[in-house]
Amino acid sequence: MAVLVPQKNEPTDQRQSGSQVCGKAWITQSCLLQGIVVLFVFWTPRQAPAQENAPGQDVTIALSDGDSVRGKLVSLDDENITVSETPKTPLSTTAIKIASVREITVASRSINSTKPMIGFVDGSYFRTDTISTDDSKAFLSIGNCTLEVPRDTVHWIAFKESQQGSPDTYKWLEEIPENPAADIIAIKRDATWQFIECAITQITPENVVVLLDGESIPVKRSKISGICWLRPGEKPGKGMEPNARDILLHSPQGQIRCRKIIWNGDLHHWEITVASNKGNFIIHLPADALSSIDYTFGRHIDLTRRPPANSKTDPYFGGLADDATLLEYFAPRSITTPDGETQGPSIPALLIHPRTEITWTIPADSRRFQASFSTAKNSVSPTVVMIQIDNSEVFQTVLGNSEETRTSDQPLSVDIALDGGKQLKIIVDFLKKPLDTTEEKTFVSLLSGPIQVKNPRIER
Repeated sequence: MAVLVPQKNEPTDQRQSGSQVCGKAWITQSCLLQGIVVLFVFWTPRQAPAQENAPGQDVTIALSDGDSVRGKLVSLDDENITVSETPKTPLSTTAIKIASVREITVASRSINSTKPMIGFVDGSYFRTDTISTDDSKAFLSIGNCTLEVPRDTVHWIAFKESQQGSPDTYKWLEEIPENPAADIIAIKRDATWQFIECAITQITPENVVVLLDGESIPVKRSKISGICWLRPGEKPGKGMEPNARDILLHSPQGQIRCRKIIWNGDLHHWEITVASNKGNFIIHLPADALSSIDYTFGRHIDLTRRPPANSKTDPYFGGLADDATLLEYFAPRSITTPDGETQGPSIPALLIHPRTEITWTIPADSRRFQASFSTAKNSVSPTVVMIQIDNSEVFQTVLGNSEETRTSDQPLSVDIALDGGKQLKIIVDFLKKPLDTTEEKTFVSLLSGPIQVKNPRIER
């Protein structure tokens, strides 16, 4: 990885000329004065970096205890982040342990959405100004930084426009055959996709070079929607569960998973350590290429993406419960829902219908289970929610109310210590007794009582 840095002009060494001028004793005082000037000239450039690299990146740090800190970035490594609170001289700084940081938000730049999108095997993806490859490496550029990454870490490239700029907006990725026999080139033919199986050997600024029937053929990139290398067992565009140490970097260009990020104040860029099957490698990104650094990514296991150890749904339909279509509809499924009344960015959630038991295995390094429960849209039945750790009940509540007295339900947040548990189970069922211990009959609809479990996660 090469980063071009403007070279500073070295100060002219005037010591020799100074000694010549000072050859006569009657100008000793003048020599002394000139020596001081020369010393100042040599000292000044060594102090220049501190002035030139004075912190300029505005950051907001969200802490684990709910507080936040604002300031200008001074330094960042895998142990601490240091920010200056004011531009005063001398500099007033605050150092914060990374272990107590949830997220760092930084100022970023807008990008051209017509640039190619690169997808990686680990689920990372981002736009790049240029892309080319050889037999072993992919060469990317973002701003004034050139990135060299192992070619086997790149899974797919989209050359055509996508309005939203995320993997699930590239429909050809979803339609690629599950078990292709070779690399794939995707070409749009009218309203359908044509997938050509071949060996992709090289990418140049103008062409994709493929090996087909023993012949090397250059294909114009302008004719191709995208390409996908054969990676057995890996579905393109699907992110893997993070390692406990993983950090998620958000950028207008996309998202990058990494193991470490450092702020290089001298060169004014980010040094990012990325994991791969053949060892870690480092890439450099410009200062304004990132919008946030999410340290909770590896600390949290997203249960909307983690396959459960067991899931059982028993709709209240008698003999109809065996119907495959009904079972598929009523089975728990992952959805996205707006974040609060502000209709902010969508967050992951599970939609669970009553008479469901869903169980996950708890990793050994887990600390807590966190989620937010609420009734789903148009749900008209009171619903019981229970949480068990190793088959022992640790939480129970009722969501919703009878149709006559139904009010808008506020989400209910839960935060439960796992205490070395091995299994987490969520049980959703219809209420079997009247609400509020009244004598009135509770209205129960056996067809409508689903709940939303927003952002369910295990914290490590």
